[in-house]
Amino acid sequence: MAFDFQRTSRRGALLGTALGALVSLALPTRPATGADLSDYIYRAFPPPPEPVMFPRNKLTQPFAVLLMRSAYDTVDDLDFIAMNDFQKNFWRLRASEQEAYNLQYEPLKPKIGDISDSLYFDFISYSQFSTIAREMPKGLQVFREYCEEEENKTCQDRFRVVRRDAAIADNNVLPALFFAKTGDRIYTGLKDGFRNTQFGAPPPLPASASFAQVTDSIQALLDVCVKNGYALKAEVSDVDEAAQSFKVKLLGPVNLWGLTSLNYRRAVVTNCYDAMLIDAFLRASGRPGARYELSTNSSGIEETWVLAA
Repeated sequence: MAFDFQRTSRRGALLGTALGALVSLALPTRPATGADLSDYIYRAFPPPPEPVMFPRNKLTQPFAVLLMRSAYDTVDDLDFIAMNDFQKNFWRLRASEQEAYNLQYEPLKPKIGDISDSLYFDFISYSQFSTIAREMPKGLQVFREYCEEEENKTCQDRFRVVRRDAAIADNNVLPALFFAKTGDRIYTGLKDGFRNTQFGAPPPLPASASFAQVTDSIQALLDVCVKNGYALKAEVSDVDEAAQSFKVKLLGPVNLWGLTSLNYRRAVVTNCYDAMLIDAFLRASGRPGARYELSTNSSGIEETWVLAA
């Protein structure tokens, strides 16, 4: 599995460098102006996202919990931070940014504590992923973690020692693992049920399935997400069987502000739940290695997917 927010391949970067060198030899240069600098800064550091002021759907409670819980449980699995420290840092970040978020959305008011409310979910999901993105690059290998299972022999004086698996000791591998494992949890919950709720997501396809069957099943997955309040509309489009590519367009997703904010901050992980879900479905269907590029605008998200050859 690979994914790219930068939209620049290594080959493309090298080609661009070579062409740029040729052009600079052929054409006279001019001194840089203030406008050039402003344009560069705008492209390198785009402005922070504007608030999403149009109405969005209310999420179903089980679906919202599934999304948040999948990310939380994956952090726990990867063992790069004690979960009591993660929860503390999550709370601090949320508390430090909640007031500014509320002011940004006036006169609209997020329903604090209600994750089915799209305004609050957008913020709390952003806060969770922002905390993950901050802690992951400095992940620990060994730490003490609070525990409540006093009868458990590994839990003495309400703390246990946790050692990360040596196979994932490099913090640089954590973002991709987090993306895949969180996606697997979301897909499993939607397919097999979560907390006594059946969502009716399609099962994996055999590796021999046609490209049309794959994109139809992805549309069915998106329909489940829309039914549970994830977006106003979500559709697969621009299907190109020859190129093994397609686009996913989402209107009014509940994570729009948070995802845009995380991209703006160059976060190592982002709350692109539908992309995690699609990737998990593709891997479960014998089609690993899909790539996607993601962009956001004032009303939604667009992803371009290319399956592995």
